[in-house]
Order: sequence, then structure tokens, then C-alpha cells
Amino acid sequence: MTGPAKALPDGAAPALAPRYTADRRSQSWSAAVPFRSYARERGREPGFHIRRSDHVAGFYPTHKHDYFQILYFRTEAPALRVGLVSDRPKPGSIYFIGPMVPHQVRFDSTTRCVVLYFDLDFLRPDLTAAYPAEELARLAPELYPFVWQNQVELALDEAQRMRLERRLDALCAEHDRPRLCTQAVLRAELALLLAELCRDRAGDVERLADRRPAPGRDGDHMRRIADYVGENYASPVSLAALAAATRLSRSRLCALIRRHTGRTFQTLVAQMRIEDACERLILTDEPVGRIAHAVGYQDEKYFLRAFRKHVGTTPRAFRLRDIQPAAAEHERRTRA
Repeated sequence: MTGPAKALPDGAAPALAPRYTADRRSQSWSAAVPFRSYARERGREPGFHIRRSDHVAGFYPTHKHDYFQILYFRTEAPALRVGLVSDRPKPGSIYFIGPMVPHQVRFDSTTRCVVLYFDLDFLRPDLTAAYPAEELARLAPELYPFVWQNQVELALDEAQRMRLERRLDALCAEHDRPRLCTQAVLRAELALLLAELCRDRAGDVERLADRRPAPGRDGDHMRRIADYVGENYASPVSLAALAAATRLSRSRLCALIRRHTGRTFQTLVAQMRIEDACERLILTDEPVGRIAHAVGYQDEKYFLRAFRKHVGTTPRAFRLRDIQPAAAEHERRTRA
């Protein structure tokens, strides 16, 4: 995030072109989805950062930020959600999180991950206006992975994974030991990393681009839907309330949600509630009844039925199953 601009002498012109800002037209009413940066201190210059996050347990609840982020997992991780789509990262999984996209992630003590983030004007200083995501990708095709994150299978084969890891290692080394032309090298390596991944999925990108409606239309609707559901799933949310908030008909809403998630509205909300409950069961010692109310269930018995339906066991059994291996792993590492 940027600080306040310094005052210019009378008659002086700004030295830099206006910086790109994410298109927030569909975000203006959804301020309750936290706008939060877990990045290190960011200055006024176009930003880039990369770091390894190895064996550091942590939970980053639903939030969004104004920069691009890439997460690459060298090992499994417990849970991740981008927009409305949840996943359990595997070794070699990679995720592209665009500006203002709600997401959350949890690492445990065994997770090894590379976290990379950058401002658009670091990668493409020539693009200084605000564009909807789909239109931006038409101007900068290397950004297509951020547009198609939840619609293209991004699994890498062994050769692609090795190539990607070499790029990430080179970026880490250059970033950690800056020298002459470091910014140029980082920009070039990042551009190549993204371009190579786009070429790996060129067929998917072209197929989806051909099917895409008018720029920004469905994307704007889904951003509104994702923001509202992410903000309100733990309250008595309804399809009627979502329709009013997004200014869409119920039938249009249901069609969009099923097309982009493969689920009904009710199933999607239930899944997000149960995922939240699972995180609380693992990370806190809150009683099951309190967790049920916290994630949107006023009736504990109904919560127990829903939990068993989605997870296949009771909340108490789930808590014991997941906490005991984690405790044993922590004790093993402590003794080592």
C-alpha cells in the first residue's frame, strides 16, 4: 500500500505517470471483506517481493489486497480458498490471486511454500489506467492465469514443475542479494515465469477466451457474489438478500453460481460454513456449540447433521483426528 504523496513545488509536474489501481467498481459496497496486506512494508515505488515460507504454521482469514500474488506449494497444505473455490494444495500446486479477490489460506508446520507478490506497474510500467481483470489480461496476456484461476486446471507435470522451481530459485536469489540491474532481472524473470505458464495452458486460455462474454460482465457479477457470500455466509444469508445486494435476479444468480462453482447457492454457503468450522476446530479450543453459532448455525443439532454430511464424521472426532497428528509432529520437531 502506498503512503501520501509528497507536495510538489509550484508549477512542477509529477515525475511519474499515474500508478495502476485495481478496478474496484464492484467492491465499493463490500468493505466488510477486510482489505488487508500480509506483505512486508511497501514503499511508494512499484513493488515486488518473494519469500519462502517453510514450516511456519499460520492462518490468514478471508481478506483481499491491491496487488497480484502467487502461491506455489512444494508440499501439501491444509486448506486454501480463492473466491468461492476451495482446495487442498498438493506438492506442485500453484495459485494466482488477483487484486481485490477474497481469499484465505492455512499453513501447518510441515508446509513449504513460496509466496510472491507484485504491483502491476512493476511488471508492466506501460499500463497505468484501471481496467477490469479480463480487459487487463487482453492487454497483458501474461496475466491470464489470474483471470482463469478457478477455471483452468493448473497442475504441472514434472518438467514444468522443475522449470518453475528454477525460476523461483533465481528470483529468490536475485531478490535476497540485490546488485546492479536487480530490478530489471527480477522483472524479466517474472515475465518469463508467467509467459511460460501461459504457453503451457495456451489451449485452455484460447478456449475460455472464445467462450467469455463481453469484457467484465460475468467477472464483475462473480466478484460481487464472492464478496457478499464471503462476508455474510456466517449470518442468516439468503438468496433474496444476495440478489438485492448484487442487483441480479434469483434465476441469474443461481445460473452464475452453478456455472462458476458447480454448486447451488445453498450448498456453497453450507460448504463455506463447514470449512470455517473445521478451521476453528483445529485452531481453537472453542466448544462445538459456540463454533456452530459462530459459523451461522443457530441450531447445534442441525450443525451436527450438516457437519457429518460434508465431512463424514462428528466435529469432536474431527478435532481429535486432526489435532493429535499435529501435536505429535510438533513434539517430534521440538525433540529434533
